[in-house]
Amino acid sequence: MNKITGVKYFIIVFLLSWVACKTPEEVTKVKLEHYSTKELLDFIDQNTFDFNSLSAKAEIDVVDEKTTSFKVHVRIQKDSAIWVSITPLLGIEMARALITQDSIIFMNRVKSEYFKGDFSYINKTFNVDLDYDMLQALLVGNSIDFEKNEKIRTSIDRKKDLYFIGTEKKRKVKKDLRKDKEKIKEQTQIIWLSPENMKIVELLLHDPERDQSLHSTFSDYQLIDEQLFPHKLQFSIEAKKNLTISVNYNKVTLNKELSFSFKIPSKYEQVQ
Repeated sequence: MNKITGVKYFIIVFLLSWVACKTPEEVTKVKLEHYSTKELLDFIDQNTFDFNSLSAKAEIDVVDEKTTSFKVHVRIQKDSAIWVSITPLLGIEMARALITQDSIIFMNRVKSEYFKGDFSYINKTFNVDLDYDMLQALLVGNSIDFEKNEKIRTSIDRKKDLYFIGTEKKRKVKKDLRKDKEKIKEQTQIIWLSPENMKIVELLLHDPERDQSLHSTFSDYQLIDEQLFPHKLQFSIEAKKNLTISVNYNKVTLNKELSFSFKIPSKYEQVQ
C-alpha cells in the first residue's frame, strides 16, 4: 500500500466509523404535544376533506393469489353517487360501476353482462362490512362515522410517533333484508393521526364477530384547492381470503360538473 492510498484508506475508515457511531445518537424520538380527546376529534373534523364533486384518475394494484393491475377513472358526487370506469393498463374500458346509497350496478363489457344489487355484493366479494358513507370516506382519506358520544380512547403511539384514537363502535346493520330485521354489531375503529398535519395516516376497522379487519393507509398528501388529499392509498383486508388493494391517484379535480352516464346495452345479460 503506497502512502497516498494508505491515507485515503484511513480517511474512509475514519469517516465510516464516525457515521456509524453518530447514527444512534441522531435517531431521536419525535416530541409530540399532548392533546385531549376533544382536541384530537376537533382536528379530525377540521381536516376532513370536503368537496361537492370529485373526479380522479388512478392506477390500481390488486393482490390476492396473484397481482392484477389496471387503471380507473373515479367520479364522486358527495353523499350521492360513486362512478368507476375500469380499463387495463393498455386498452379500452372493460368494466363500469355505479354505486349509490342503496344500490350497485356493475357492467362487465368483456363478458357482456351486468349486475344490479346492493352493498351485500361488495361485502361478500371483498369480505368486508361497508356502506356507501364508509366507502366514500375511504376513497378520500376521511374518518368513518366517529361519534363523539362514544367511549373513545386517545393516546400517543410511541412506536409509530402518531396520535392514536380508538373506540368500539356499535352499528345497526340489517340482518335480513327480506324481514327487515336489525341487530347491533360491535366494530373496533382505530385512527392514527400525523402530528405534522393532523391528517389520517392509518385507519383500522376490526369486526370481532366475523374475525375480519380492514387496515387502510393514506400517504403522499398534496394540496388540492387548499386541502390536503392523499394520493397513495392501501387497503389490506384480512378475512377468510386476504386481499390488498393499492391506489395511486395521479390526477384529481374538485367541484366540476360531472356526468355519471351508465347505459346498459340491450344485448347484455343480467347475472345474479
